[in-house]
Amino acid sequence: MIHLTDCKIENSNFYVAIPILKPFPAEGIDESIQEKILSEIQLLKGSYYVDGIKIEYMSLKDVESCSHITRKLSPSRYGNNRMFVFRMRVSNTTYLLTPHDQWSAEQNFILTMFFDLSIFGFVLAYALGLYGNGIFDIDNFIVYYNDVNYKICDGFLNSFPYIHENDEAFYGEGAAGLSLQKTLDWFLSIDDAKSACGKTALGKSLSIYSRMFSSSPWDEDFFISGLLSVMALEALYESNGSKKTLSEKISSFLEIDKKKCEKEIYKIYDHRCSVAHGGFEFPFKFGAPDSSKDFKSSFDKTERAFESGLLYLFKSYRKMILENRKELYFAYQCL
Repeated sequence: MIHLTDCKIENSNFYVAIPILKPFPAEGIDESIQEKILSEIQLLKGSYYVDGIKIEYMSLKDVESCSHITRKLSPSRYGNNRMFVFRMRVSNTTYLLTPHDQWSAEQNFILTMFFDLSIFGFVLAYALGLYGNGIFDIDNFIVYYNDVNYKICDGFLNSFPYIHENDEAFYGEGAAGLSLQKTLDWFLSIDDAKSACGKTALGKSLSIYSRMFSSSPWDEDFFISGLLSVMALEALYESNGSKKTLSEKISSFLEIDKKKCEKEIYKIYDHRCSVAHGGFEFPFKFGAPDSSKDFKSSFDKTERAFESGLLYLFKSYRKMILENRKELYFAYQCL
């Protein structure tokens, strides 16, 4: 029971229903990996805080009993999906709300919670995108309360569905200890991930990362997504535009060969600068791109460079999750 300014909320349970869409086309993606991640979604359970309110979440096994919720969703993309429903319990709070002029305290509470609980759907997409390498999409989802009040959120789709092809080591020994539960809990523990704007280096990086998602299945731009990943990488490592600083920090934190990292980062920077400073020939978004071999070769090289940036970003986030870090420290030595 939650006490508000002029009423008591008897039911503190909300629900979030989310259709998880499988990849299309699915060829070349290991089905065992797909099933592993789907199984992990079904086991998600934990809690987090938003504005002093404790929210406990739990994936429900009996989704059929929530058909009155799920039937309000009609995933628009391909229809190849699995529906998941989370019970969201609001508890342990003395949160007082001043009603809006035309709303009662209860209405104000429900509308506030609709906004706060929508964060869960978005953060699950961030976690799923990072942990699952874009294998799954979230198209839209619904926040539901008391069978009468609901809010449908236009979710967003991961805009990097082919990154798994270039990161074979992720599901090997390097990923020991990483799980979707751990990834989601890490995101939900970061205040910046639940606020309007990132303030810390990690928060700024994650806010750029969130821009890699599209709100429309017809508006995915993998090239721009790659460019954003480089920007997110620079924000995370606070490189201030220095490719030398960025390569040194990445090689130090990820414990990889310094010369190899430097070579790749310098290549990424060359392509990033070309795009940022007008040296790159962009095709019109709604026009037919140049089909010449020279243009295709140039575009492909830049896209591959940006994909390398995305891999470095993912590996950095993953190591931070494994070590439960929220910030990075680097020691400097005077020579």
